[in-house]
Amino acid sequence: MSALLAAASLSAVPSLVGQPAPDFALRSMDGKNRRLSEFRGQVVLVNFWARWASDSRQEMPALDRINTTYNRAGLVVLGVSVDEDWRRAREFADAMKVGYPILFDTTPDIGRNYLLRKMPMTILVDRSGVVRYSSAGFKSGDELAYLDQIRELLRE
Repeated sequence: MSALLAAASLSAVPSLVGQPAPDFALRSMDGKNRRLSEFRGQVVLVNFWARWASDSRQEMPALDRINTTYNRAGLVVLGVSVDEDWRRAREFADAMKVGYPILFDTTPDIGRNYLLRKMPMTILVDRSGVVRYSSAGFKSGDELAYLDQIRELLRE
């Protein structure tokens, strides 16, 4: 019975899976504006993070390894800071030394559009712009689930 209740409560959590990914335009660390829609035709992993979320510090190196391995195959990894203080977020991102683009969202709009409920949150978007996977929080080993999904999407 408790398993049924747990499953019911999980299904009640709003999700964008199966829906078009809301487009956004955000400033990147290199000063350029990047739009999610620029990457249509590629598989996109969007990782929403915050410097105050310790799981972000653990997840970012794993995502950097994924980016290095699958970038040539058509994967784009985008890190989106949801910190209100973009200067402190930039310092954090600099210290993490990741090779994928870091974008800064200092308003609550994108968080609302993506139904962010826990940091970090990772979304996978297929080549046609549809959200195909969503994961809130991070623990060691979660990147294996990301890899399964990424490989499947790259084969499509």
